[in-house]
Amino acid sequence: MFPSLGLGIYCRVLQIGQIHRVTLIRGRRRTLTPAPWICPKEKNEVKYLKPDERAYLEQVAQQENLIAEPEVLYPKKTASDLARTPEVEATWTQDSKRVGLLATKIGMAPQWLNDGTRVLCTLLHVQQNHVVSAVDPDTWFKQTSVGKRKAFGRFGPMWKVTVGAIDANPAFLSHPYRRMFDKVGIPCKDKLASFLVTENAVVSPGTRLEVRHFTVGQFVNVSGKTIDWGFQGVMHRWGMRGQPSYHTTKSHRRVGSIGSTGDARVWPGKRLPGHMGYEWRLASGLEVMRINPVTQVIYVKGCVPGDHGELLLINDCWNEKKEVKEPPFPTFVPEEGDDLALYNCAVDAPISDITAYDIYHPKLFRFTSPSIVYTEEDETKSAAREKGRAKIAKVKKVCRQWNTIIETADRELWHTFALAEIPEAGLNDSDLFPRGTSFKHRLRAFRYAWNPQDSSRNNFLRTNGFTVHRQPIAQSTDAIRGKIGVSTGVHAYNITWKGPLGTVAVVGVATKHAALHCPGYVALLGSDDQSWGWNLVDNTLLYNGNCVGSYPRLNNPPKYQVGEKITMILDRDTETLFFEKNGEFFGIAFENIPPVKLFPAICAVYGNTEVSMAYAGTPLAG
Repeated sequence: MFPSLGLGIYCRVLQIGQIHRVTLIRGRRRTLTPAPWICPKEKNEVKYLKPDERAYLEQVAQQENLIAEPEVLYPKKTASDLARTPEVEATWTQDSKRVGLLATKIGMAPQWLNDGTRVLCTLLHVQQNHVVSAVDPDTWFKQTSVGKRKAFGRFGPMWKVTVGAIDANPAFLSHPYRRMFDKVGIPCKDKLASFLVTENAVVSPGTRLEVRHFTVGQFVNVSGKTIDWGFQGVMHRWGMRGQPSYHTTKSHRRVGSIGSTGDARVWPGKRLPGHMGYEWRLASGLEVMRINPVTQVIYVKGCVPGDHGELLLINDCWNEKKEVKEPPFPTFVPEEGDDLALYNCAVDAPISDITAYDIYHPKLFRFTSPSIVYTEEDETKSAAREKGRAKIAKVKKVCRQWNTIIETADRELWHTFALAEIPEAGLNDSDLFPRGTSFKHRLRAFRYAWNPQDSSRNNFLRTNGFTVHRQPIAQSTDAIRGKIGVSTGVHAYNITWKGPLGTVAVVGVATKHAALHCPGYVALLGSDDQSWGWNLVDNTLLYNGNCVGSYPRLNNPPKYQVGEKITMILDRDTETLFFEKNGEFFGIAFENIPPVKLFPAICAVYGNTEVSMAYAGTPLAG
């Protein structure tokens, strides 16, 4: 079928002697016109008559004898008249084909198996299903063209059993359509559908069909019309990629070329924009997981075609591996009084009473059941369990011993690790580490030192691993960041400038997005919103390209002397940054720093200058 033309195209091959001929037969793919039995004239009158007004007019008409009592040709059948048991005791066989049901789609809801697996199920509502008629294959073959194709097929002679669903108001239906239901004594139906049924599975007209016609665990076929998307383009309808985004004018979602030069035509079946959806589709082999006989709702595993509220046809699965075994045959027959009990339960009853009658699949979890059940064996302690606890106790003891060793800073263990990671020149540098500094603290300082991979190309790291050297490159500002950024806690860094400052010498913090190189002699730290810096040359604070103020905030702040130790303290708990020089506190430099990961950083412009940094931990520990 080719939806681009709005037609169904079928190929029929005719063989005449040695000549093969292909004939294209085209037809409509879908019908969007309303049903012919609905009276269009009554539709406009409904808008002007309210229910109480219509009831009043009917009462007046009866009092004035305006409505004549019609002759009863087909008396209404009562519940006792409708056959609850088949007239002939039928036996189910593997070749039997039962009648199906009509349902409307409610939506999807999750269910859970006993092992905790989540399963999505579709809820189908079976509303007032009655058998309207049953036509034998001979009559069906003679009267209709459809019967000539389906009455005698590969499954043998098949009956056409018509089922109606959803009671309708007969005042809005035509007389010939109402007459069809008066013959069997059932209410007029809004929806009709026919099923192919074998002779031994024919159900008498007027019989009520309910959701227990199917059983939990069996597989069913659900067919219906897909969602009506209306007129759609080729990208939504056929999943085409579309045309390029650039150098394209008003053709981004169009189909493009649709014909070839040689043929000079568009072939039938070309995928083009058009009506999408509202076509009959079949979902085969869906498992019935749960049935609610009170509200006539069936839960099937998986999804079905159609939108919410659409009509669906449900019947037994035809797959050999999923065929139903010993179903209610020819249909489910409730016991006497069963219908009345279910009806009383459904009237103004809480949800718990309605779901109490639900029929569950054996592998489906019921929420009224306990999720975990403990037995006496679980309460008794086994020997294997005690042995496992003893092993865990030994492991905990070893872990406590190692924790004691790790927490002690002067252990020989840290000396071994420090010799393995820190270069000898940095390990024995007295300027970086005063006498008495533990090897644990030296190893921590090395891991927080300058990062040679996160630096300007004009910088290189000395062999000690703690000192950065700037090469004599003119008209260039170069920066470097530390190895580890911090976002919580309080951290102190000891920074020493061992060479001339030049015109720019900035100490501060920066994010990973801050620039590390720029041409000219500028204060790189503090030039944008990704860094905060203190220029040691003119004692100014820099942020976002602006001079925030002088620092320290004194009348005549002292100039920095080469070789003096500066302690930079970054408090991420209060989001503040401040400095100390030779143990003298200068006050808070920056406040309200954004909660992002920050790295220690410096930038320099003077050639052959060197800057060392040693991480000191928290200020108290440092």
